[in-house]
Amino acid sequence: MTLPRPTATPRIRSPRHSGQRVRRTSSLLLALVAIAFVAACTVSEAGDATSGATTDASTGSSSPSSDDVSPSSVEVPPPPRDLSLDGIDPCALFSESQRADLQIDQVTPDDGSDAGTIYKDMKACSLDKDAGEPFITYDVVAVTNIDVSWWINKPHNADVKLISIGGYPAAEFHLLGGGKHECAVAVGVAKNQHLHVEMAPISDGITGDAICQGSKEAAEMALQTLQSMR
Repeated sequence: MTLPRPTATPRIRSPRHSGQRVRRTSSLLLALVAIAFVAACTVSEAGDATSGATTDASTGSSSPSSDDVSPSSVEVPPPPRDLSLDGIDPCALFSESQRADLQIDQVTPDDGSDAGTIYKDMKACSLDKDAGEPFITYDVVAVTNIDVSWWINKPHNADVKLISIGGYPAAEFHLLGGGKHECAVAVGVAKNQHLHVEMAPISDGITGDAICQGSKEAAEMALQTLQSMR
C-alpha cells in the first residue's frame, strides 16, 4: 500500500487484468514525519504552511523566523460529535455501494506493524481500483493517538490548510516542492483521533486538484459510514 516505507522507491504489483505496471509508492507521510519536529516551515493564521517567516496577526506583516520560533496557533474547531475509531476496521468504512462508486475491486487490510512512522501499529486499509485505467489506490488509516490539530499547528515540510469534511475539522496537505502527485486529508473525528485518507494514483495523468478532490471524496464516504456505525 502507499503508506510510508523505509524508502520511497517504486515497487511492482502483480496485475489482475493486464501487463505489469509500476505502482508509485507515496513518499508523502515519510517525508512529512521525518521533519515533523523540525521547524522547516510554519503554519500561518489561515492554516497554510509558510516557509522562513512568521506573521504578525495585528499588522499582517511578515518577519524572518529563527529556529526557535514556534508556528502560529490556528484554532481547530472540535468535531460536532465524537466518532471514536477504537476497534474500527478501516476497510469496513466503505460500504458495498461506496466501493462500487469508487470502482474498487481489491481491499487489503494492514495492521500498520511495518509503517515505521507516527502511524505505526495503526489499523489501515488499501482499496484498489485495478480493473481498468485509471489505476488508483485509496489508503485509509484509523489514527487513535494523534489529534488533527497536530497536522495544523506542528511544523511540517508541507502546504497545510484547515478545511471541513462533512462538518468535521480536517487538514489537507501535500509536500512543499513535491510536485502534483501527493495530496491527503486528515479528518478529526474525536479528541486525539483522526482518519487519514489519501488517494494515490498509480496511472499517470491524475495530478494536483484531482488528487485532492479524490482524497476528500473518499474521506467523506468513510466519515458517512463511521457516523452510521457510531
